[in-house]
Amino acid sequence: MSAPGSGGGADRAGSSPLTPTTASTQGTGQASPTLTVEGTSRPPSLPPGAHQEAGGYAWATPEGWRRDVKTGAEVHYTSPDGRQELVAKSSLARGDLLDTGQTSERNAHQGEGYRKIRLEETTFRGNPAVVWEYAFTLQGTPWHARLLGFDESGKSYQISTWYQPEVEAEARRTYEKVKDSFTVL
Repeated sequence: MSAPGSGGGADRAGSSPLTPTTASTQGTGQASPTLTVEGTSRPPSLPPGAHQEAGGYAWATPEGWRRDVKTGAEVHYTSPDGRQELVAKSSLARGDLLDTGQTSERNAHQGEGYRKIRLEETTFRGNPAVVWEYAFTLQGTPWHARLLGFDESGKSYQISTWYQPEVEAEARRTYEKVKDSFTVL
């Protein structure tokens, strides 16, 4: 399979590599075609403030938070006060999302003070998804976790947050905003 823009499929006999896809009048009253390479599509437009990550996604993260790249596909952001963390990652889709979540949940029982709040199937933008919410303790400090995992186009994506309970209202607003900005590229 060729990468978009690499010419794969554009060299077929009898086909033009550039095809007008839209027209704009730009104040002249005449249509001006916008050209794209045949067989490709324009990338999704990104929400304001969103930036791309190597894992094939973009998201708008809060300004002033510390960025920590774990792998090319997994990125963490930590609030300046250290009481909330946001994580996004991608991987190849493998199996049923709920089965994967249940396996992770069984392994979480080994953690200190683990308490499941919910683990259930849902959808995210029309794609199969799983929501997992739980509480745990880390070095004597209570934390709350919310994870959303979903599959799209053969890949799995996860958008997560961990936060200390005393900042829950702001942490949830931040997470919802970041989750709403999440864009698969």
